[in-house]
Amino acid sequence: MQPLIINQSDFVSFKIPFSKPFTFAGNTIAERNGFYLTLETSEGLSAQGEAAPLEGLSGETIRRVKHDLTETCAYLREFRIPAAKDEWLDALRHDAHILNLCPSARFAVESALLMLAAKAAGQSPAEFLGGQLKDVPTAVLLQGSHQEVIADVKRFVRQGVRVFKLKVGDRNIALDVKKVQDIRALLDDESYMRLDGNRAWTLKEACVFADLAGNQKIDFIEEPVNDAAQLGAFYAQTHMRLGLDETLGVVRSGMQAPGRCSPPLAGQEGVAAYVLKPMLLGLIPVLDWIHEAQATQRKAIISSSFESPVGFKVLAHLACLSGQVTGLGTERWLKNIKPIVGEDGIIKKGSLI
Repeated sequence: MQPLIINQSDFVSFKIPFSKPFTFAGNTIAERNGFYLTLETSEGLSAQGEAAPLEGLSGETIRRVKHDLTETCAYLREFRIPAAKDEWLDALRHDAHILNLCPSARFAVESALLMLAAKAAGQSPAEFLGGQLKDVPTAVLLQGSHQEVIADVKRFVRQGVRVFKLKVGDRNIALDVKKVQDIRALLDDESYMRLDGNRAWTLKEACVFADLAGNQKIDFIEEPVNDAAQLGAFYAQTHMRLGLDETLGVVRSGMQAPGRCSPPLAGQEGVAAYVLKPMLLGLIPVLDWIHEAQATQRKAIISSSFESPVGFKVLAHLACLSGQVTGLGTERWLKNIKPIVGEDGIIKKGSLI
């Protein structure tokens, strides 16, 4: 098959308000803003990608993203997109311009190029990448006061949701412990929760939390300590399984592929999952981490950074590859969008076509 040729590229800004503010890692956000990149080919195909750095987690500013997209739009004109998957992957892994983009801009470019290649092949993005298009179960994201969290759990349990993600890391450790204990009491034998500490605690604080909360019905806790070098010590003291999130971005910045990560990370006992945020890593690095997770018998959890529907659907297609319950529970915080996550926490494959 002949490669596609891009003949038009442009980007525009967007802004989506939240239905209510969301607080994490000491930051409170009330809206989502970023850019939509649009690419068109000489064959008449078009696709969009989303670049939206997340305040408090992304390393780049919105100004840096705008700069990168401005340069990229000029660079991509006459860009040739390989039609075969392996050639497409190889081209993006070795394109110096794309590799040097900030992560959110890179995600936008790689997403749009993926959509174009998939359209040309007559496939969904998941199928183009070698997976199957299927229903995607997602964990419901919980955040707020004790009363709000428990009310949400009761409502979603009635609707058939089985997996929940709870933000922890409060300075009031006892309050986080109570949330965990009260949620646990509402879950049946097939249900469980995931915790996210967002690096809020010292090792001592994290261990106090884990000892009081216990491990029952907890799949893993993401980034419980503010020093990644102490993750091993946390697991040794608590035996609470770990999920790596922010740490992956640090590791990824210093290597060409996940398999070259440092021995302490590669052999870290207790790491159960890689929590993968494509907006913070880029799309191709996420594919590499999925492969790394499968090779090391860990879970690859595709996780949202409060993307708009443009980026959100790309994440759902990536989740079809990972085969795990995803972390795409952010959709309900966005106003004025058409949701694709069902009341039971399932994204139906028909909504991704």
